[in-house]
Amino acid sequence: MKKTIFNSSLWEGKPTKLSILVPTRDMVHSHFSYCLAQLMKTTQMNGIDTYLFYNSSTILLNQRETLIEKAKEVKSDYVLWLDSDMMFPDTTALRLLSYNKDIVSCNYMKRSKPMNTVAYTDVNDWDSWVPLRPQDDLVEVEGIGMGCMLMKTSVFSKLEKPYFEFVYKDNSWHGEDFELQRKLREIGYKIYVDTVLSMDIKHIGLYGYGVNFNGSNNE
Repeated sequence: MKKTIFNSSLWEGKPTKLSILVPTRDMVHSHFSYCLAQLMKTTQMNGIDTYLFYNSSTILLNQRETLIEKAKEVKSDYVLWLDSDMMFPDTTALRLLSYNKDIVSCNYMKRSKPMNTVAYTDVNDWDSWVPLRPQDDLVEVEGIGMGCMLMKTSVFSKLEKPYFEFVYKDNSWHGEDFELQRKLREIGYKIYVDTVLSMDIKHIGLYGYGVNFNGSNNE
């Protein structure tokens, strides 16, 4: 896959401890596994002490709570959340680390119609989704899916448990990712998106093919 250009001079920090956190079910995509292996290799070769934790379950809230505790146990400076249906360049962690932000993420397409992205400038307005196009590198958003998100582990020390919750308000459910980000925004944190790197992030989906009763091909 295409590689985002990474300027190593952007990242001049001292050796950092990074935990990669993967909530998953019973299987992961082979493309994800390959991307993950390449990312870990590149990250470790650049002096980052890298850990990998995954949790296999059907209860996403519990998965995320368990994973962040694992990262805290090894005293990680950063956590990189990756969903197991994503594809990304091997320099993804290094590029996100180079910004030295509390929260910086990648935008990507949803896997269902309407084919919008997962980033929003207003989480109460589903028409405020952020299109996939390179802008001035970082763009601030109100909420974004956590399929490829880097966070400083220290942000969790500012919150009470549980960190992740589903909340019903304003006649709709708010997912655990947006609810966490709402809590963080309320205490002053900002959420950024790397619009250039986002161009190389892929969301793996499935497509079914069949036949109509009249015998014609049907997607």
